[in-house]
Amino acid sequence: MDQAQSHSQTQSKSRKRPWLAAVLGLLITGLGQIYLRRWLRALGWLALAFLVGGLFVPESVLTDPMQASFWDAAPLLAVGVASVLDAYVLARQHNRQIEVQEANLCASCHRELEDDVSFCPWCATETPTTADH
Repeated sequence: MDQAQSHSQTQSKSRKRPWLAAVLGLLITGLGQIYLRRWLRALGWLALAFLVGGLFVPESVLTDPMQASFWDAAPLLAVGVASVLDAYVLARQHNRQIEVQEANLCASCHRELEDDVSFCPWCATETPTTADH
């Protein structure tokens, strides 16, 4: 893969907001994963919510949630909370991966740099050293 392709892939991946992924997941199970463009994972969480709702949650909870006890709805709430945590962690991992990819690129010409150089060998732009961070 050449430098231009590597740069375009890094630029096409934008940072995601973990808190937004979590809030969207609170609204609808799987919506946080959709925000992160993890389509199959979102579908999996939605399918799991329907499966748990159909197998472990009494019908009275689904028809009249205000009259239901907490323990009757607990399995469905557990799936929702797990989905929210999953979306938050996925967003954090996504951002960390982008930071690692961008750490080794020149800020000026966007070509790959070695870790121990003080200037870009391609365009001669000074690079920040580890002491500057």
